[in-house]
Amino acid sequence: MVGHTEYDYAGESAIVTGSTKGIGRGIAEGLADAGANVVVNARDEVDVTDAADELDERGPGDAIGVAADVGDPGALERLVEESIDAFEQIDLLVNNAAMWPREESLVEATLDQWDTTMNVNVRSQYYAAKLVAEHMIAEDIEGCIVNHTSQAGDRRTGPFGLYGISKTSINGLTWRMAQELAEHGIRMNAISTDVTETAQTRYEAEMEARDDPDRTAEEILRKRGEKRPLGRLGQPEDLADAVLWLASDRADYVVGDVLRVSGGGNLE
Repeated sequence: MVGHTEYDYAGESAIVTGSTKGIGRGIAEGLADAGANVVVNARDEVDVTDAADELDERGPGDAIGVAADVGDPGALERLVEESIDAFEQIDLLVNNAAMWPREESLVEATLDQWDTTMNVNVRSQYYAAKLVAEHMIAEDIEGCIVNHTSQAGDRRTGPFGLYGISKTSINGLTWRMAQELAEHGIRMNAISTDVTETAQTRYEAEMEARDDPDRTAEEILRKRGEKRPLGRLGQPEDLADAVLWLASDRADYVVGDVLRVSGGGNLE
């Protein structure tokens, strides 16, 4: 690689939704390693407590866990309030939490599936951004908000259904809200992922291998990675690096961008 980068987030405080595992956990770990105070979030109290305790050991910053269902506006309000109470101010929000409903088809999907998907994947990102932006504006904080979208939001074909629609909406949210927030010195951007190796993708590979005894889960994951132009699956650390860059002074002229972190998968 050309060039080497280190980040210093000492004294900065971040909320990362959906951050006890997978990509969110990788982002939270990256911020903790860089010295930030981190608010870990998920729905389960035990999960967030355990994750916060582990992050607390990684860097000089502090970590707390706040259990909250991001699909519930009241819970989101509590998440932001408790985060501000703990660290006095929030400098960075990473809207990571999401769900994949796996409906059979858009024609057969129910309105409940639509509502649940949009509430968790879209409304939560908007409302969390709104709450944190109000705090930043009131306290004159020139902070950052990073939304998590997906290549599914760009592609016009494929079995992405409600999930893909929700991620297309996040692209639009990022473009529209970023312009308004920039007037206050707040930078909103998004990271867009493709196939990333997490517990979920490994589970899916294991289920696929169970139906095809001639292949192992490791082989299935390797083959998926080989389909990327760079020849490997994404890792949570790849997305953490993207967030660290977008929220840093090295990206202080980047506003309303969707940074595609996909090993070239965005070229499909």
